[in-house]
Amino acid sequence: MIKIVTDSVSDIPQDLAKTLDITVVPLTVNFEDKSYRDGIDLSTEEFFAMMKESPKLPTTSQVTPGEFFKVFQELTTSGNTVITILMSSQLSGTYRSALAAKDMLENGDIEIIDSKGVTLGYGLFVIEAARMAQNHYSKEEILKRITYMRENMEYKFVVDTLENLYKGGRLNAAEAFVGKLLNIKPILTMKDGKLIPEDKVRGRKKAIKWLIDWIQEHQIDLSQQTIGVNHSNDEAYALELIEAIRGNFAVKEIILSKTGCVVGTHAGPGAVAMYFLREYKQ
Repeated sequence: MIKIVTDSVSDIPQDLAKTLDITVVPLTVNFEDKSYRDGIDLSTEEFFAMMKESPKLPTTSQVTPGEFFKVFQELTTSGNTVITILMSSQLSGTYRSALAAKDMLENGDIEIIDSKGVTLGYGLFVIEAARMAQNHYSKEEILKRITYMRENMEYKFVVDTLENLYKGGRLNAAEAFVGKLLNIKPILTMKDGKLIPEDKVRGRKKAIKWLIDWIQEHQIDLSQQTIGVNHSNDEAYALELIEAIRGNFAVKEIILSKTGCVVGTHAGPGAVAMYFLREYKQ
């Protein structure tokens, strides 16, 4: 059998991960003297409440080689093939930890894939791989599909508050103040495994309009796609985005999830994001 493994930064809804038999290995989030496993020891709501009260941003820790070793050993002992899809190696050492764990195992059919992505964007690869595995596709077919998705996935993040970017040292105090004053919402994307600024707009409504306009201008075909939408503790804003998507496009499926503690540390509360493939209208 083919078993699918990912890390908690993929932000796949827990019930879906369970249904699809996806093994999710958690990263760790640290509040000064206490550590919590992402998605296990701390709910999203608890995390954002704690972060609001904390003067300092929490820190995050990658999955260790030892943690991956235990997972790989357990899954391969009965002869399973393991396909592991992880967050961008440009943003975390988790991918390198998995490679180290693979090297510790003398036997075992294990594939380690750098998604070059973050959060539910590469979570969509994981979901697709797990669905294909359940439908008895071969390892080669699954790897081919993941490679295609990795090269064609579009990531669009709308950051609601600049507070976390300031606390994390990515903005100075003056930039954060001016951004707050003008209600600036940065829009970020991913390129070569890194987060980069793409644009900025004033206000949440304009941010949603920007996303819809971008898809229309680039003539993206969403009709046969499973797309992802997630949010940092603001489901109402995510549902507003979904309503706009459904009002403008015939979408096959939308998966809605919450960003976990690791992504929430950097994105801050109120962020929303959308993920889809660059597939163009004929």
